[in-house]
Amino acid sequence: MTEAQTASLSLLPWPQELRCRSGAASSEDRGVTAVQWSSAADRRVQAYIDRILAGSRCGPIDIAVALPNTEVIPQAGMQESFELRLTALRIDIRARSTWGALHALTTLRQLMTADTLPEDVHIVDHPRFAWRGLMLDVTRHFIPLPQLFAVVDGLQLLKMNVLHLHLSDDQGFRFGSEVWPRLASDDHYTKQQLRQLVAYAADRGVRVIPELDVPGHVNHWLLAYPEWGCEKALPSQRFGVHPGCLDPTKELVFDALAKLFAEVAEVFPDRFVHVGGDEVKPKWWQRSERVQAFIAEHKLQDARGLQNYFLLRLQQILAGLDRQIIGWDEVLHEHMPDCVVQNWRGATTRDRALAVPRPCIVSAPYYLDLHFPADIHYRFDPEAEQNIWLQMEDDLATDLRLAHVAPALSWTHQWRQGAINLDDVANAQVLGGEACLWAELVDAVTLPMRLWSRLPAIAERLWSAADCTDVQDFYRRLNVMLDYPELSCSQHQHHCLQQLGLTPAQINAVQWLEPTKWYSRLLGEQAMQARLQGSEMPQARPYTVATPLNRVVDFLLPESLVAQSLSAATGFESLIEVCGQALSQPWSIDDSGVREAIEANLAALKLTQAAIRGDRATAEAAALIEESYRPHGEYMPALLPHLLNHLHRYE
Repeated sequence: MTEAQTASLSLLPWPQELRCRSGAASSEDRGVTAVQWSSAADRRVQAYIDRILAGSRCGPIDIAVALPNTEVIPQAGMQESFELRLTALRIDIRARSTWGALHALTTLRQLMTADTLPEDVHIVDHPRFAWRGLMLDVTRHFIPLPQLFAVVDGLQLLKMNVLHLHLSDDQGFRFGSEVWPRLASDDHYTKQQLRQLVAYAADRGVRVIPELDVPGHVNHWLLAYPEWGCEKALPSQRFGVHPGCLDPTKELVFDALAKLFAEVAEVFPDRFVHVGGDEVKPKWWQRSERVQAFIAEHKLQDARGLQNYFLLRLQQILAGLDRQIIGWDEVLHEHMPDCVVQNWRGATTRDRALAVPRPCIVSAPYYLDLHFPADIHYRFDPEAEQNIWLQMEDDLATDLRLAHVAPALSWTHQWRQGAINLDDVANAQVLGGEACLWAELVDAVTLPMRLWSRLPAIAERLWSAADCTDVQDFYRRLNVMLDYPELSCSQHQHHCLQQLGLTPAQINAVQWLEPTKWYSRLLGEQAMQARLQGSEMPQARPYTVATPLNRVVDFLLPESLVAQSLSAATGFESLIEVCGQALSQPWSIDDSGVREAIEANLAALKLTQAAIRGDRATAEAAALIEESYRPHGEYMPALLPHLLNHLHRYE
């Protein structure tokens, strides 16, 4: 296929094999869509056709599904391959299963958005990894059920197949338990609502994995049932790790968990259940003479051994329910039970898990709440060698877009302790990966802006071939994908900014800003410094559960795609004019940093223009722009890195 033909197609994720003949044909007027089945009709596939191809003109479509999964739910390792052939006369879809046929129709939908198509397109496709998920925290801020349905629709469009719901944490509990009714927060999902979500997702080839995080992150649990702990928990609206944890020495705790997870297994039919296991603070256990005596009696050595004892007991409970457990990588232990490990603390914990050996889900480079640009996530391969991955982590500190948090990035180096070399040991399998969106700074209104501009990068990394790494072409296709209603956040963003009272010029200008990166917003300046010094806990943070997320910064995309596209222009008069208008008009909000960040963009535009005209030395203009690229409150002037790239062409 020629480069010109490739440029006409905006498939995302990019397929494993794509072949076509030279020549081009219009994608319009192929005739009324007419589906015929060469196999038994599949109700899920037919329903998807009715949703996405109603009123389209695709012409004749012949579909054959070898093993229709009409009533079966999607499960780990399901067959998702397909073959699609598009000619001037007809379209043929061949798939082993329902799930592959659904993916084929998604690809067909994307093909038909092109103005012209090659005369003969032949796609043979399958995912590189079986596990391609999104972990969505619905605890710190509740996400209503209709929005979860919308998230599932977006996952289907991106060929992702797992929605992992983080249903409990220190700040709340979203599973409507009937056995332990005091656990549920005021805003929660009933069991019937969750069954609806599971069925909705299954029809779209998406598995729903529940997570109840234990034995730590249970402050909310212990306010409802204090007898499950060994000290008193206090009401809290703050974010960050809390000291409360369950007491593994009490049989009543395991009795309670057995009843609770039986309810979970009843609602969620997937074979996997996530049990958390992260960030357990052992102080309660260490202060209890009774717990210390238990550790000694059972020869558990220390709090880490006690946590593994807890996990072993929990694994036995879940095994009795025919469920396999997943835990965050703190569950790693030389005597750990049969468990899938979800890696979040860098490359070394991935390889430690594989060395046990335990299968691993990679999440460390895919944390969407860090507000990193899409290309950073895109470059991290789940199977990259450890030394390459660590070098890429180190290189982040040299990325200008992260310069304002570069000193903090070394905080993660503590996770490299205990690193092993996989060359010397047998290892298990990387199952795939999950993007993670923790919701301290995400609520129902801001979710679309936080999710859709970066998740496609991770979707492609988990589906496409390892050598699919063209960042520029990814962004070309991403901009097309964001026009789909499932992923579109621009109209919603515009509405939110209008609701704040911003004028059209001000809306345009603030879209050239970004939130500050890493955990700088969540921690605030004091806690950020304390974290680097290892004494974060006493420090106040600027956000709590009760803090409204209704400022301009909350409605910005983590990466300004508008800034990226506009900075390539050769003339900057219109951009200068918009910034000037935005600054001259009255502002209806008192939002520290917004005006200053726009002023920084304006100054950089003028410097760039002067350098291009020859009125200022290019190196001098670039140095001044780079010096001014810094946080203004919680805002970054997003035009500056792109303007610097533009100036470098004139050096």
